[in-house]
Amino acid sequence: MGSIELFDRPIAFQRAFVELGVGITGALMLSQCVYWHGRTSDKEGWFYKSQADWEVETGMTRREQETARKRLETASFLEEERKGVPARLFFRVNVEALEAALSKLSSRMADSANQECTKRATSMAESANQECTNPTDCDGGKSQSITEITSETTSETTAEKMSGPDRPDATSPPSKETTPGSGDKPPRPGAAIENGRFWGTQEDLDLAVWMYDTLADQLGEDRPKAPNYSRWANTIRLMREQDKRELRHIRALYAWCRDHSFWTTVVQCPDKLRDKWSQLAMQRKTERRKPAAESRDDRNAELQRIHQQRTAGQSGVTYEHQ
Repeated sequence: MGSIELFDRPIAFQRAFVELGVGITGALMLSQCVYWHGRTSDKEGWFYKSQADWEVETGMTRREQETARKRLETASFLEEERKGVPARLFFRVNVEALEAALSKLSSRMADSANQECTKRATSMAESANQECTNPTDCDGGKSQSITEITSETTSETTAEKMSGPDRPDATSPPSKETTPGSGDKPPRPGAAIENGRFWGTQEDLDLAVWMYDTLADQLGEDRPKAPNYSRWANTIRLMREQDKRELRHIRALYAWCRDHSFWTTVVQCPDKLRDKWSQLAMQRKTERRKPAAESRDDRNAELQRIHQQRTAGQSGVTYEHQ
């Protein structure tokens, strides 16, 4: 595989959004929001994205994300709401406001194109009049009026401006992303988060968030950077569907690792938990049985000591049973 093949999943960037006054970063985030708007399972159009998810998908830093969000909120194109426990930030595209702004933008572009075409047509007509003193000498004896020239040029220029590989109405989409219902994308029932081939349900996502929060609370200021939750949720989903693990067992074994003197440094993510599952489960069972076994050994040793004293015929000895 060549290195160029690693770049076969570009995200959609709508160039027209830049003209809405939200800047490059605002247009980039709005393009990605429109993409997820059509793929969320929420009936009201809400979808969840963490700061880490935005950075993975768009490459924008925290400061760039905050600037883009502020511009989009000011323009009423993007709505935000915190939901759930722990609270997470959800987003929704204000479709009405966006469509109204795009309609005004289209009208301005059309007016500008008409003005430009009128100037070009007038210039062409004047040049034709200067070169052809006799109308029958031009175009095989057929003369063309300024109105006809203006009409043809306007249509051509407008078609050039309103079409192309980077426009929403392009015939062939620039991205290799498949659209829902195309048959190329496998069904993802109940998907609450997805990023490329990684996805998970709401239960998978909640457990992934709990895992990171538990690790972050344990490490405090040394906590790692927020993970790619879509990948964590995907691993948890695979543990459920392929490995037949229950969510409560996944949570319990991860919590045991957090309290273990050795495994707390080894198992810090769902991928490592899945990879070491059999070894972890066996050691956890062994250590849970160990206290009871040690207690029985100590009791047997004490009874043997008392029996030896009695057999030796010692007198005047007080035996203490513990």
